[in-house]
Amino acid sequence: MHRPRIATFLCCTLLAWTAAPAKVQLDGVRGHLRENVLAHLSLDNAPCDAPSWRVQRLIRKADAEIHEALEAFGYYNPVIDIESGREPGCWQVRIRIDPGEPVRLRQVDVLVAGEAADDPGFRRLQRTQPLKPGAQLDHALYERLKKSFIDLARQRGYFAGGFPESRIDIYARQDVADVRLHYDSGPRYRFGEVSFEQDVVRADLVERFVDFASGEPYDGGKVTDLYNALLATGYFASVDLRTDPRPLPELEVPVSVALTAARRHVYTFGAGYSTDKGPKLRAGYTDRRVNESGHQLDGQLEVSSVESTLGLSYRLPRRDPRVEWLHVDAGYRHEDTRAKRADTYKIGIKEFRRRPAGWVETRFIDASIEDFTIAGEHNREFLLIPGLSWTHTFPGSLTITRPDRGHRVSFRVSGTSEQIGSDSSFLQADLYGKFIVPTWSGGRLLLRGEAGGTLKDQLRTLPASVRYFAGGDYSVRGYDYQSLGPTDGQGKVIGGSYKLVGSIELDQRILGNWSAAAFVDTGNAFDRPSAVTLKTGVGAGLRWYSPLGPIRFDIAVPLDRDAPDSWRLHITLGPDL
Repeated sequence: MHRPRIATFLCCTLLAWTAAPAKVQLDGVRGHLRENVLAHLSLDNAPCDAPSWRVQRLIRKADAEIHEALEAFGYYNPVIDIESGREPGCWQVRIRIDPGEPVRLRQVDVLVAGEAADDPGFRRLQRTQPLKPGAQLDHALYERLKKSFIDLARQRGYFAGGFPESRIDIYARQDVADVRLHYDSGPRYRFGEVSFEQDVVRADLVERFVDFASGEPYDGGKVTDLYNALLATGYFASVDLRTDPRPLPELEVPVSVALTAARRHVYTFGAGYSTDKGPKLRAGYTDRRVNESGHQLDGQLEVSSVESTLGLSYRLPRRDPRVEWLHVDAGYRHEDTRAKRADTYKIGIKEFRRRPAGWVETRFIDASIEDFTIAGEHNREFLLIPGLSWTHTFPGSLTITRPDRGHRVSFRVSGTSEQIGSDSSFLQADLYGKFIVPTWSGGRLLLRGEAGGTLKDQLRTLPASVRYFAGGDYSVRGYDYQSLGPTDGQGKVIGGSYKLVGSIELDQRILGNWSAAAFVDTGNAFDRPSAVTLKTGVGAGLRWYSPLGPIRFDIAVPLDRDAPDSWRLHITLGPDL
């Protein structure tokens, strides 16, 4: 069969299917109300060739089913008219529904007794619960509120709680209802002993993952944090964590954790592509447990025509191994872009510490030797750079493929001086933020901004690694990688002392794992705050949220008349945050 005939056959089949008469015609209700009626209606599932006796039996059931479906949304006085008949090939039923006036809430009495009466979580739930006088009765909302009390009680350790009174009194003739929902939490349980069953690492190491003490009020969130922290180390293939609430007189929740070892040696190989760096090859090796103290060794190699890196990192857990680690790093990086060519050899120490409100602090000191050429001028610099950075990420897990909300904010300050042995003196500060804000159904707004500034004696002696450039996949799209910044007398980009970049992007899910996006990027690197000249690119693209992470295809157009390209294609792979 020829392809045109196949297409014609499929189109005709589709038209015939969409034009076929419906077995049940439902008038008078729309949206969720209509969907609920059809879900309850046994008649809607009967085949076209069902015998008349079966159809009539289902019609007799339909009235009660429709009443049940409508009452779920507060409609207790509907008028229902059902007509039936048979046309060639299929029976027909037409149902007309006038739902009438909905029942509305008159009195709402939501009460919490017991120790939870003063619990901030329960007080917040009482304050924000959706059942308000004058609102339309919705049985699903009522059931969800009850479940919220049960879930919160389990999370906060009120394992003996219950509802001494929970009812809805409906006065259908008056179209009103009264709600009484009384929850008695009873006493709050306490954490009991935490026990571990494992022979993977030293006992004192896993014990330091516990963020609570025996006798503290039970908090399910801390138990979840313990589970996630143990699994995130890479030490363990599985974490079997169990809680066993013990009633009076103990009122304790012992926690038992069984851990099985993960594979010690991990080898990774991969390939990738981005328009900034072209094709890339990657290889990695990780020793997850160098010894019983939990030390780890990690090596990474990445090769591309623009940037190649070789790195080795030795990691040691500190007092709080969830976030407090000491890293000893060594590495080599080769860069070859339009703006610069550089070879950097580096060794350094980093210490990670957790701070209040979910912030992570990093203290570091790096020693590096850098051979670099910018605008035809070659230099070699030794730098000893201490610094501090603070980072806050939400959601904390970056495994979410397409988060509908979240942020990543970081601030870094670093510098050096000839007085401590460096060949240059400077002080540099960098600020970065990315925010994901939900809009309408399936839509997100992605806001990105970064700024940096350097105080220095002269730019000429600064290595390429601490100069600012703009342009590329993660900067100002529509411009080549690191092609924006101050230029010399011959028009060659030499990098700047300051940088300012911003982006607004609207991302809309269109089908399955595909989204469409439109964006505006602007920014540049410059020498003085008074000499800011922003370059802007606009564009649109597609995102495929693959099992490996989001893959982005963007076409961007620069708005600068003197831009070297009229448009650019940008392809990137990586998490949204």
